[in-house]
Parts: sequence; C-alpha cells; structure tokens
Amino acid sequence: MSPTIRLLAVVMLVALAAIGARAAGATTIGAPVNVTRDGTSQNETPLAVDPANPNILLSGSNDWEYNDGCGMYVSADGGASWTGALPEGYLPGVTKFTNNPDVPGTGAYDAGGDPVVAFSPDGTRAYFVCQAFNFTPPYQAQLLLNRGTVTSTGITWQTTGLTPISTWNGKGKTKGGNGQFPDHESVHVDASGRIYVTWAQFDGLQGTHSPVLVATSTNGGQSFSAPVKVTSGNIRNNQDQRIVTGPNGDAYLTFDNGLQGGKGTVFYVSKSTNGGTTWSTPIQFATLVNPVCVYPPYCFNISGGQFRAGGTYPSPAFDSSRNRLVVAYADIAGLYGQMYVTSASASDLTQWTAPQAIAAAPADQFMGELGIAPNGRYDVSFYDREYTSNQLVDLTYATSSDGGATWNHFRVGTAGFDPSTWGVPSSTAPFRPFIGDYNGIVSTNAFAGMTWTGVAAPQPFNLEIYFAKATP
Repeated sequence: MSPTIRLLAVVMLVALAAIGARAAGATTIGAPVNVTRDGTSQNETPLAVDPANPNILLSGSNDWEYNDGCGMYVSADGGASWTGALPEGYLPGVTKFTNNPDVPGTGAYDAGGDPVVAFSPDGTRAYFVCQAFNFTPPYQAQLLLNRGTVTSTGITWQTTGLTPISTWNGKGKTKGGNGQFPDHESVHVDASGRIYVTWAQFDGLQGTHSPVLVATSTNGGQSFSAPVKVTSGNIRNNQDQRIVTGPNGDAYLTFDNGLQGGKGTVFYVSKSTNGGTTWSTPIQFATLVNPVCVYPPYCFNISGGQFRAGGTYPSPAFDSSRNRLVVAYADIAGLYGQMYVTSASASDLTQWTAPQAIAAAPADQFMGELGIAPNGRYDVSFYDREYTSNQLVDLTYATSSDGGATWNHFRVGTAGFDPSTWGVPSSTAPFRPFIGDYNGIVSTNAFAGMTWTGVAAPQPFNLEIYFAKATP
C-alpha cells in the first residue's frame, strides 16, 4: 500500500470514528432530578406523560414517610421540577392518613401501594390506581381509581368518591401468604379512551394460585366492568401482568408464570379484539433459562448482599410503525443477569424472534422497562451493575432506532448504590432492603422519560424517586 493510500485510509478511519462518536453522543441524558426530596423512603414508581401536553408528567410511589400510602407527584415543566399531591403528599381518597401525622387523610383504608398511572388520549384526565387495604378484620383489599382533572399547571384530584375496581371482604392476609387480594395491578388507556386495569388475584388456594383478571371502563373511569378471568387450568402462579394496545384497538396482555414453582419461569401472551370482553387462550412465548429472582428469603440468585426488587418480568410495548408486539425482560442465560428483547408480528403471536441482548456486559442487569415512541424508536431503562465491576446498582438507558436489532446504551445515574444497605421500615429488622418491584418509562418522539428508585442521605431509610430525560 502506498503512503498516499495509507494516509487516505487513516483519514477515512478517523472520519468514520468521529461520525460514530457523534452518533453515539447524539443522545443526551439530563441530570437526574430528585422527585420526592424528603428524608424517608419511597419506591415503586410508575410514569405517564400527557399526550396533549408532554410538559405534564405524572408519577407515584409507595410512600413510607408516616404510614404506607400511594405518593403522587406531578411535573408541569417536563420533569425539571415536581410537586406532591395534597393533602401532604399522598393520593387523596385512599388512606385515613397522610405522610404528615398532623394532617388526616380523606380515605377509609389503613394503607395503600402498588401505584400505577395513565392519561386519557385527549390529555384532559389523569388516572391513578392504588391498592388499598386494611390491617385488621375483615381485612378489606381494594383497587381504587382516582380521576384527576388536568390543566396546564397540574392535576386536581378527587378527595372522595374514588371508583372501586376490585373488592373483597373476608378473612385472609392482605399482604401475601395464603390470603386473597388483588396484586401488582397495571393500567393502560387505548386510543379510544377505554381504560384497562389488570391484576393477579391471589385467591387463597394453595398459597400461589393467582389468576389474571381484567376490568375495563368506557366512561372515563366512573365505573368498571366485572372482572374477566384470562387464565385458567394449569396456567396459574401468575404475576406481573400488563396490557398494551395496537392502533386498531386490539389489546395484548403479557404475564409471567411459575410453572407451579419458581418465579416467572415462562411468559404468556393473550389477545383481545373486543375491548377486553373476551381474551384468547394464553400462548407461551418465552421460556427463561434462569430468571433474576431477588425476593429473599425465598430466592436471591445474583451476587452481593441480598435485597428485594423486581428482578425479571415481561415489559411489553407495541411498535405501531412495524405492527409488532415487543417485550423486554431480564434472564440469567450465562454468568450474569442480562436484558433481552423479543418480538412477534401482531398477526401471529406464535412466532417470536430469538432473544436479542440489549447491552451485553459482564455484570448483572435486571428490572427493565420498555417504551416505544410513535416514530418507532425503542427505549429501555434497567438497573445495571456494569459501571462498578458488578458491585453497585446504577440505572442504564438503552435506545434502538432499528427495531431492536442494534442498541446504544448510557449510564443515567451519577453514582451507584448497594440496595442491600438501604430500605424501608420493618417490624422485625432494623430495615427491609426493598427498592420496589418496578420502575417507569415514557417514550415520545422528542424524548424518553425515566423514573426509578435511588438513594439520598440519610442512610438507610431514604430511598428517593428520581427522574431523568433522554433526548435521542
């Protein structure tokens, strides 16, 4: 090769490297914003964006400040700043308490949790579903929906008259075990305004029988249909159910299943073409090698100090530009938990792509959330230990512009933390290491927004909710 050709080759390589660097650097990650800004713990943080005004964002949490309740947070400036609900930070109409012992709540229940949020298609309504329960007989457990009125400056919520979705009165435990209660609900609103709420109904049979139920509303959440049971027969031990819809209104429900033991060993999908009135027989679409299970003392299969978190669950989104159902999840197929994505055509849910690693690294990744923007961009956030030699947990943002074939990923947080050394109040230990069972993500053409549980002093009782915006 002549010196001239070698020089041209070097110039081209440098130019290509510069283009690659610009492409990789085209995504900007905003500085994390502390949403909750207090001295006690919050975890489990959903996220929704107003489709008519993307400056309006809604989030929530399990708030452990005074008594367990659903914390609620609104941003009217695109996530730069956040305000809590009134009175005193809890979603109104659920609990007898607020997070201030001097201010009574406006609800009838001892506690609330498992918050999920959504907006109406026209952006005039916000929906917040909270699991409410009592600690004393008859141990009532209920899913309640609060309907908020949205303005350019925030959201005004009901203080009374919340809509019941699932109700049960009877003897049983309200927080697990052999009791009967609705758990891990999720909410989705389709383009017509129909509200879907789905949950696992622990029915007290053999301790792990948890059929998936779905209730719908076509009047803006003023009332809900009787729940429809999606699973039956051998499809039990279910959890982590979520619904997404396509442009034509077809609904897709994904959930994990323990195959009579274990956590989320396989994934199923069911489809409704009539607004949730009936659902197809669930199809098994993934068999996991070894799902990340961080639920001590029952299971903990990654290295380090033990803590509770979401681990592995299917996170679905619908790719309207490619007419595909896409699911992100964590699995331990090698030495470490890694995030994967798989997809199927909406017309054939029996044929799924081989799992594609999102950001392969020699460190554990888990608890992923998937969003797909209208323009077809994929966004995923997940907990990741790749930045500290698999020692500390950070949040990673990954994005794909080619339908999940290739990915770029970025560190979102500024410092990692050890979840085994932070947690929530406990009656049997100094604290309970628990960073929540899910995080939040939203995807618009202009940005991806993420919420997650991080930490701030004082340790160990100050888990905080954080928000960050990525601009691909």
